[in-house]
Amino acid sequence: RYVEAFQGLVRLQEAGLVRAIGTSNFKPAHLQRLFDVGLVPQLNQIQLDPYHHRDDLVAIHRTKGIVTGAWRPLGNGNTMLADPVITAVAARHARTPAQVILRWLVQQGFVATPKSADPLRLAHNLDIFGFALSADEMAAVGALDRPDPDMFDADSFGH
Repeated sequence: RYVEAFQGLVRLQEAGLVRAIGTSNFKPAHLQRLFDVGLVPQLNQIQLDPYHHRDDLVAIHRTKGIVTGAWRPLGNGNTMLADPVITAVAARHARTPAQVILRWLVQQGFVATPKSADPLRLAHNLDIFGFALSADEMAAVGALDRPDPDMFDADSFGH
């Protein structure tokens, strides 16, 4: 039913009631069902971080002009924030590990939506445009990708 639901969102957009419409956790097969009827979301928000690259989806997004949004970009818990590669890059830039991860995402053209209620962390999460990661640092953080059998699967937990 998500194809019909998306068609309804398109009608709302055409009526000027919403500015942008997107999807969340859509996998290649889900997107293809939209493409098959001529629909293309403006954004697909997916689990994406240095440990979960999602190259298959990112390639589709880039081909179709879909913005890639990263939910939970800082991982679950503190494992990624304590990763030695990320902490070393953070130390070189006098930044937090979270800032390095968010910068890594933004430098690739992704939209990151970290969650925090802490005012200091919110300020740090926004302060990622005063530095850039080198090509070597981007590659080092990018090399952290790993298979994750426990990663959320949209076919199991729904949309």
